[in-house]
Parts: sequence; C-alpha cells; structure tokens
Amino acid sequence: MTDNSKKIVDERLYISRDRLLELESHARLIRHIERYALLRQFAKGVICDAACGCGYGSYLLSTNPDVKKVIGLDGSDEAINFAKQEYTSNKLEFQSTDFNNWQATEKIDMLISVETIEHVKDTTTLPRFVDRNSINNVILTYPSKKTTHYNPFHLYDFNLQDILDLFSQFTCYRHFNWEYEFDVVFLLRNP
Repeated sequence: MTDNSKKIVDERLYISRDRLLELESHARLIRHIERYALLRQFAKGVICDAACGCGYGSYLLSTNPDVKKVIGLDGSDEAINFAKQEYTSNKLEFQSTDFNNWQATEKIDMLISVETIEHVKDTTTLPRFVDRNSINNVILTYPSKKTTHYNPFHLYDFNLQDILDLFSQFTCYRHFNWEYEFDVVFLLRNP
C-alpha cells in the first residue's frame, strides 16, 4: 500500500458510548458553571440563590466584590450539607428549606435562580417567595427550547411571556438568549 492509498482515520472520532456519556455529563456541568459565571457580573448586595444545589454557583456569585452575602437555599439536606462542607466562607450562608415557608431575616437585594422554575410543580412558588421576602430585583434563567419531552425533571417549557405573567408585579428590563440554550430575564419590581 502506498502512502497515497492509506486510509486517513484522523477525520473521525472513535469514542466509546461510556466515554461519550461521561463527556456529555462534563459538558453539561461546564455549561451550568458558565451560567453562574455570566450572572456573577450582575450580582450585588445580599443575594438569594434559589435552588443552589451543592453550592458551587453561590460560591461563584460571592466572588463578585459587589456582593455582600449570598444565601444559598435548597430543598435537599444532602446538597446543603455538601455546600456547607465544600464552600464555607464569610460571604456565604446555606440553608435547607421549603420555598413555600422560608422568610428572610435580613433584606434581600436580589434573587438569582438558575434554571429552577421549570422544575417547580407550583409555578407560583417563586413569585410568592419573592413577594413574601420583598425582593425587588430578580434574575431568572430557564431553557429557551422545549425540554419536557426528554428531561423528566422539567415540568414546564416557558417563554418570556409566561415568566412576565407569573411575575406580574415586575417589569422586564433586560432579556437575552445565551447561545440558543437558555434565556436570561432581569426583572425589577414595579413602583
């Protein structure tokens, strides 16, 4: 076989199914971290990170010098215990809670909720949480495409109007789509 007739295999990626799924999982994690890194630039004051999970996003938000404190809330005791163990700092506080009952003990300047609202059975939970805690600034992200047909944890597919209807006491002052994957909505309470 001459050099000209050799089959070039470098144009193909040969990857096992297990490795593919491992890499996909890693890519999803990286994209989620990127969302928090993107929102960090808009964070200021005392932040409530709704559904903070294991705490890495709350930690990223707390690294902005304009942030005084991040209160990470989640319904999972296991996730909150991990967050407390892994991300303890003087600017972070983690609490396991039910969003239907939690009441702030200090003024919350901003709620940041990264792809949470599509997971919550009662769509009024976050708007009632914001009202109960007198939060005037809200940043939400949610998938910008239909996901309920393949993600069993997503209960709803939202668009901007759906969010504005849920947060009727607020005005959208900024909205953008990030890489055709999720929408970011900035809401300010109406005077």
